[in-house]
Amino acid sequence: MKAMMKLPNIGEPTWDGAAKRNSASDVAIRALMPVHAEAYRQLMLRALQDFPASFGVSHEEVQAQALGDVADRLRGLDQCGEIVLGAFDGGGELLGVVGLRRMSLVKMRHKAVVGRMYVVRASQRMGLGKRLLEAVVKAARDVPGIEQLSLVVHEDNVGARVLYTSLGFTPFGVEPRELKIDGRYHNSVHMWLALD
Repeated sequence: MKAMMKLPNIGEPTWDGAAKRNSASDVAIRALMPVHAEAYRQLMLRALQDFPASFGVSHEEVQAQALGDVADRLRGLDQCGEIVLGAFDGGGELLGVVGLRRMSLVKMRHKAVVGRMYVVRASQRMGLGKRLLEAVVKAARDVPGIEQLSLVVHEDNVGARVLYTSLGFTPFGVEPRELKIDGRYHNSVHMWLALD
C-alpha cells in the first residue's frame, strides 16, 4: 500500500511555510499539479537548452511528449509515485523545479530519487535552488517509509555539487560516460542522503 502524501492546494501560500523575499519578488514553493503541465514542459525545454548534460532526457524527447503524459507526472506521489515542486514568483511564473520519485519495487521502497532540478538563469544565485532542495527533502521526510534519497549530478557542475553537499548529500561514486551527447561522453557523480 502506498503512503499517502497531502499535497498543498494550488491556492495555498507555499510548500516550505511562507514566501520569502528575494531580490526580484516573493517566491512560493509548492507542488505542481496537472494544470501546470505546459509551464513545466516549457521550463524543462529551457533547462535542456541551457544544460543538456544535466539531464538524462533529451530536448527532443520532452518536446515530443504529449501534454497529457506530462500532466500525468504531476498527479502527486500518492497517484503516480512522483512529485514535482515548483518555485513560483508573485505573478505565478514558474522559476524553478525539482522532482522526487519514490522507487516502486518492494525491496527499494525505502528510497526516492531527486531529479530534474532546474532554476531559470535569471533567478539563479538567489537561493531558489537551495529552497527547492530543502523543500523536496522535507517532502520526502514527510512520507512514511522513505529513508534515503539519491541523485545524479554532472561531474562538471561544481555549483550543484556544492549545494547538494551543503544539505548533507554525500558522493558515493562516479559513473564514467553516463551520457553521450553529440558524440561526447559526460561523467556523473552519484550522491545520497540518509533521512533516518
